[in-house]
Amino acid sequence: MIDYYGYITTMSWRAVIALEELELPYRAHSIVLGKGEQKSPEHLARNPFGRVPVIVDHDPGGGKGGDDPVTVFESGAILLYLADKTGRLKPKDPDGAGEFYRWFFWIVTGYGAALGESSEFNEEERFRLFSSSGEYEQAVYTRFCDASRAAHAELDRHLADRDYICGDYSMADIAALGSTVPYRLHGVADLSVYPHLSRWYERLRNRPAVERALAVGHDSGSVLPEYYRKALFDET
Repeated sequence: MIDYYGYITTMSWRAVIALEELELPYRAHSIVLGKGEQKSPEHLARNPFGRVPVIVDHDPGGGKGGDDPVTVFESGAILLYLADKTGRLKPKDPDGAGEFYRWFFWIVTGYGAALGESSEFNEEERFRLFSSSGEYEQAVYTRFCDASRAAHAELDRHLADRDYICGDYSMADIAALGSTVPYRLHGVADLSVYPHLSRWYERLRNRPAVERALAVGHDSGSVLPEYYRKALFDET
């Protein structure tokens, strides 16, 4: 059994999508960021940085017994841990593994970071903290949105002649999907401007495991601002 601690965030979605796709037994625990639950002593014992997601694997040996629980934090580390645990969703041949690692780490460190930074500055109240100058506020907002759109465009180009990011469906797709879901918060009003990315996104969003994963913790979103809930859950 795996205990999963997360919230309605792009990083948390990565972990719970992987758990659902791999059909691993898990218990979901919502760590409501708006209430500061990520800074509780209990959660800091799991992740000293006070972030989500975190998993605690109570059966790391796969039923062989004798192993202590394993705690893993950081979404990329969780995906690789689960891939190694199950032997699934990651290429085994050297060529495939090389491509996988190149794109997986770009998604985790480049794509996800560019998208996440844009969402941090998409509220006027937030980027007003930088300066009283309206021109500076707009420049900050534009800079992060431009970086987000450039990252979307790069992934769109990569997907032009393929169905998945690296050969078959893999943890690279799961990492990218978690970041892409709230695209409206990332300076992208309509994902169809990136036709290959949009095609990939629609295919993955319709996977039953993905639908189940995105429903995890849905009710805990009641503390979120209305615009944020719409961006996350209103696909119309």
